[in-house]
Amino acid sequence: MSEPGVDVVPATARGRRRREAVLDAAEQLFFEHGFHGTSVDDIGAAAGISGPGLYRHFPSKDALLMAVLDRIWGQLRPAIDVAAEQEPDLALQTLLDAQLELALGQPSALVLLVRELRHLPEDYRRRAARNHRRYLDAWVDALRRTAPHLHADDARTTVMAVHGLIDSVAINPEARRLPQRRDWLRGLADAVLTRAAD
Repeated sequence: MSEPGVDVVPATARGRRRREAVLDAAEQLFFEHGFHGTSVDDIGAAAGISGPGLYRHFPSKDALLMAVLDRIWGQLRPAIDVAAEQEPDLALQTLLDAQLELALGQPSALVLLVRELRHLPEDYRRRAARNHRRYLDAWVDALRRTAPHLHADDARTTVMAVHGLIDSVAINPEARRLPQRRDWLRGLADAVLTRAAD
């Protein structure tokens, strides 16, 4: 997956920790108050640094939102690469693990990807769309290797249904209280994939 490379990752461990703290703060504030409802000073205060100090890590608030969203692609890219080399059943499980980890570990990032992407430059939105297509393509490839008879359109619809199921539960505050939520979601996703393959 391509990444826009809108900022430079610090060379020191301390700098990288500070950068991640800024990204965590920005992700939460963008989620709670929206991109336009959050100021650079708000993010700096939440991260424990001055607002202007953010510009040592990110050239703009736009770049900060891009970096928050880029963490999604950075998290998913290894699963795509690994799945491409695995047997189909194992590849689907690798991709499912990645989706569950993202949805349950960073539900706010998923919301931002849908809600705030429109505020970013068109070239970034195009790259984000390409990344998303590549991720979906990896799922479709794994599913069709499991079930060669499955038409590509049906496979893609199935994959989108699985993602919608996982993501909608992950971002629902009521569903967060479900015991064994991860196992329950995995079981439902497996059932959908198995039904499609049959």
